[in-house]
Order: sequence, then C-alpha cells, then structure tokens
Amino acid sequence: MSQWSHGSISSRSSSRSSTSSSDHNEVMLTCSLLWTLLNDLSTRLLRCFGRQVRLVVHGGVIMVMHPKLASRPGTRDVDYNHRSFVSEWQRKGVYDAGERLKSCIASTAFKFNLGADWMNACADVALPMSIDKYGQVYDPIWADAISPQNRKINTIFSQPGLELIGVSWSWAVALKLVRYQKYDPHDIAHILHLGRRQKGVQWTRHLMEEWLVNMCGAMGYHAYPSWQMEATRQKMRHAITLSQSYA
Repeated sequence: MSQWSHGSISSRSSSRSSTSSSDHNEVMLTCSLLWTLLNDLSTRLLRCFGRQVRLVVHGGVIMVMHPKLASRPGTRDVDYNHRSFVSEWQRKGVYDAGERLKSCIASTAFKFNLGADWMNACADVALPMSIDKYGQVYDPIWADAISPQNRKINTIFSQPGLELIGVSWSWAVALKLVRYQKYDPHDIAHILHLGRRQKGVQWTRHLMEEWLVNMCGAMGYHAYPSWQMEATRQKMRHAITLSQSYA
C-alpha cells in the first residue's frame, strides 16, 4: 500500500433543526468543556443506538484529555475515525450508523453553539490502509487502537453511550510526524517524554525510527525516497531534543 491511500434519526430533518451557527468551530475545547460536550453526546448516542458507541480518536483531543499527558489547554476539534466506525456497525447489521452518529454530533454542536466541525473525520481520506494475510483491506490504525492493551492505556472517555479510545502512541507520533506543524512537535515531544518517564526509554533517532517502522508499517516508510526519509529523520531529531527539555 502507498503511504497515503486516499431506530434511525433522519439526517435530513436534523440538518434543518440542529444546524450549528458555522461550519468551522472557533470555541476552544478545554478538558472541562470536552467532558460536558461528550457527556451530552453520550446521552444522545445511548438514546439513538441503545448501547455504547465506540470511537477511535486522534490528534489534539488526546493531548488535552489523556490523564498521563494533559499537555495542552485545549483543542478546536475532536478528530475521530468515521470509516471504521461505519464498517464496525455494518458488520452488526446497522447500515445507517454513520448518519445517526453525525446527527447526534450536530445536535450537540447546536446545543452548545459550536462550529459544525467540532467533531469530525476529515482526516479519514489521508489515513493509510493495509492488506492482511488473506488479501483483505483493513484499517491498521483502528485495529491497533481497539486492541485490549491499547484500550487499557488510551481510553480517554467512557460513559454509558460513548467510549473514546486514543490511537496507540506509535500511531499518534507517526501521524503527527507527517504534518509536523503548529502543536505537532511539542505533542510528539510530550509523548516521547511519557515513554521516558514511564518506561525509561532513552530515545535516539535510530530507536524512534525502528519503533515507528515496526509498529506503523502501513505508513510505507520503506518506500520513502531518500530525501523524504531524511526530512522525517530531522523531525525525529527535533522532537527528541524538545522532549529532553521537559522535566
């Protein structure tokens, strides 16, 4: 695979009655506000699905809500994996789960006057896919996230109607290395610092690269041209240096 592969609620009626004031959210979502929003969303989802909904999240929400990090005061949005949520519910025989979820998200946005993208899956089109040993396409980020080990470590929110599971640390770092803008360098540095604090990992560029290649093979590092791999290594060195500045 290449590095980047590109009782139902009516979404039509909800779009008229529960449309937020703008497309882009400008409200800073602090940890406290996120708990309020997610509790509201949890209540809606439980009413809509009749059971707990599981979502895999990535990006800033982990840095804000993870109890072992809490390295950011807030984020503008919650990035979640929609494509595998839809696939999971289709396997259960529920074919309108995606529309139900989006309607609940829109209703929460409307109630709290948030931009429509306060919770979105825009990044889905850029996340890599893999092929298993049977030749079937699957989502490696989602599969890794829902493993029992990762759920134990990276579940950042759990209420009767909603569970949010952060992507594994290796995938969190791999995805942020690609963009490496704005908060990304410090986010990666905080994750590396957590590894040093919890497990005594002494990060080097070689060790970090080996970790990502082994854990996130779907990124296709082996297919990177030399200039791209060197640019990625420079980001690794920078993030490691940043992490060493944290007490």
